[in-house]
Amino acid sequence: MAKRISIINFKGGVGKTTLAFNFAAGLARFYDSRVLLVDMDHQSSLSILCMGATRWEEAVEEGNTIDEVFQNFLGHTSAMPGLEIIVHNPLNKALYASLDIVPASLHLDDTEIELTASHQGNAIQSEWNKRTMICQWLENTGVDDNYDYIIFDCPPATKIVSQNAIAASHCYIIPVVPEAVMERGAPHLHGMVRTGIDARLNALSAMGSPKSMYVADTRLVGLVITRIQTSGGYSGYTDDHTQHLASLRRQWGDDLIVPFIEQGTGISQALADGVPVYERHNTQNIGNRGIDVKFQQLTAELKLRIDRL
Repeated sequence: MAKRISIINFKGGVGKTTLAFNFAAGLARFYDSRVLLVDMDHQSSLSILCMGATRWEEAVEEGNTIDEVFQNFLGHTSAMPGLEIIVHNPLNKALYASLDIVPASLHLDDTEIELTASHQGNAIQSEWNKRTMICQWLENTGVDDNYDYIIFDCPPATKIVSQNAIAASHCYIIPVVPEAVMERGAPHLHGMVRTGIDARLNALSAMGSPKSMYVADTRLVGLVITRIQTSGGYSGYTDDHTQHLASLRRQWGDDLIVPFIEQGTGISQALADGVPVYERHNTQNIGNRGIDVKFQQLTAELKLRIDRL
């Protein structure tokens, strides 16, 4: 059975997609793990990054995206999709041959609105079903047995589409930039998952039809520091980021995962080329700064924590 992980933060621009991409690539490259990325964000950045724009557009036109899972509840399709929505080896590289993806679609934004307004039969059963469509797809296809890890890249919101990912996930990772808004936002998000989303789902599950892929207790793996800005100061980081990093350390202790990922043009350049940072070891902006090594170390630490759950 796969370990299923959501990467979430209701704030945009914190590096969720960058983390999901390089973490999944690291698992495939260094551990030969079978990894399925599931793009749950209507912006489809992860899909385009992995597949390229042309191949992604073809998948959308053919209806082979995660959006099709929700169309069954909305009554737009007579049956759920199967394994055909999975794109195998989207990076077309031997080192990442065990990495697959289910792409997203821009229509997911409209689907979110429709899901909120739609009901199907009994009110409680309807609320349960619309939040466990991903669980149902996993159950119907048996895809869970084909992978070691399934990673959901969630949108910057905790609405129904994200709740579907959380309902199916054993654990979640919160990427954060060391800023004031994250000192308040991260505890709020952590509490929302535990006492809001999980609690509501558990109440619905007691009255809804059983879903074998549903996880009642989605546990925190930890917080990953992303896009931290370096400087020549005593800490090596800007004064502002040093201050908020210290506060996050006090708040989260061992839940704040090291190493930290620095802000840098090398990462965005690698993403623009559609390759993981590990493919840029010989470049000044990646290899010379040790960014690929830090992502590899981060992958190892995340894997260790996830495997212990």
